[in-house]
Amino acid sequence: MSKYYFDHDYVYGLVPLFDFNLEKNIPTLYSSIALVFVSVLLAFIGVTNKKLNSSYMPWFGMAFVFLFLSIDEIHGIHENLTIIVKNTFATSGFLYYSWIIPYSIGLIIFIAFFSRFLLDLPKRTMILFLVSGTVFVSGAIGFELFGGRQNELYGADNVLYCFFYTCEELLEMLGIAIFIYTLIKYIIDQFEYLMITVSSENF
Repeated sequence: MSKYYFDHDYVYGLVPLFDFNLEKNIPTLYSSIALVFVSVLLAFIGVTNKKLNSSYMPWFGMAFVFLFLSIDEIHGIHENLTIIVKNTFATSGFLYYSWIIPYSIGLIIFIAFFSRFLLDLPKRTMILFLVSGTVFVSGAIGFELFGGRQNELYGADNVLYCFFYTCEELLEMLGIAIFIYTLIKYIIDQFEYLMITVSSENF
């Protein structure tokens, strides 16, 4: 916001370093690491379930999906996909960022494939899965729809577009944070491998 309210779009390099709309900066690195961490947690649960002769393939499947999302975050695969889809279908308006189309199809397939697995989870875990997923998707796709339309009509250099992409990234980060909490809680409850105790004697 320093760019629009204080006419400073650099601030000793801090603005591009933390700008949610730019690639290869601190928010991008954070998001990529968080997604890799999710992938590791999912793979860990999968390996542990395999040793316990429990269902494990869905966990490995999700681990692969989140690893792909991490790679996408760093290399901008979806942005390159936008060019291909836009040239093919001439999308505009809310579908200005046309990567939304194939990724939404992928999301529907993902939900259909993992719905049974989701229903078999403990109720609290299932609810947190749904909450984290809803928060993440509302940012990644929901605000991206509005941002695309705003960019097409008025360009990317305006306050409202800044608001849209900031909400998008924040919701993605929040969704992933909730999901990390959910997976760690699941590991503690199901495997009892991790126990964290906070005592007044430590202070």
